[in-house]
Amino acid sequence: MMDRIRFRYACGKELRYLSHLDLLRLFQRAMRRARLPLAYTLGFNPRPKLSLAAPLPVGVTASKEYGEIFLVEPVSPASFRQRLGEQLPKGLTLTGAVVVPVNEPPLASVVNAALYRAAWKSSRPAPTDTMLQKALDKLLAQPAIMIRRFGKSGKITRQNIRPYIFSAELLTSGEQDPALRLLLQVGSKGGVSPSRFLEQLALKGDYTGGEHCWCVHRQGLYIYRECLIDPFPEGGETLDG
Repeated sequence: MMDRIRFRYACGKELRYLSHLDLLRLFQRAMRRARLPLAYTLGFNPRPKLSLAAPLPVGVTASKEYGEIFLVEPVSPASFRQRLGEQLPKGLTLTGAVVVPVNEPPLASVVNAALYRAAWKSSRPAPTDTMLQKALDKLLAQPAIMIRRFGKSGKITRQNIRPYIFSAELLTSGEQDPALRLLLQVGSKGGVSPSRFLEQLALKGDYTGGEHCWCVHRQGLYIYRECLIDPFPEGGETLDG
């Protein structure tokens, strides 16, 4: 009989340029070093039954990411957290673990929203709140926001990302540089990265550079229905929380 552990982790600036596949391999190696009783897939190239909820865009840090692993022997969440945590490199911190029913839907199939905070990082003077609000309003008022995508064969296609933008708002900056809060769709049904959103945010004047002017942090992954539901059993929270 297998056990299924759902774990939560944070990814710091040290590993922000790691790809999704590299992060998966990092967890696999760390779990083997921790001597966890991993369950493996069948076939000629068995791999640990490990999955991460949603790929983290390259260059983005995060504080509430999720993964799941199947084990062939019971391990308590406390022991799992201690054993795995000791094998993780700087910049990757395990912040929680919990046992979930084996027959629950895969986490990657139910997580559909990511909450980001994008803060102005350019050495140039920041745009004013008024400028940013106008740019946001203009962008979100469009019935379609078309971007170009490059396929593996080099074929260029166009995609409308407007349905994947749940919300985007300006955080009052005061005396600090401005920041945006973005709730964007992720998952198997489609999504958009914060960089693709930010590059569509047309600012007038000397504010070219698009997404490269922003420092992006993913604050959490959620199941988004009428509110934001945390994938951990503790429950949900609203955008005002």
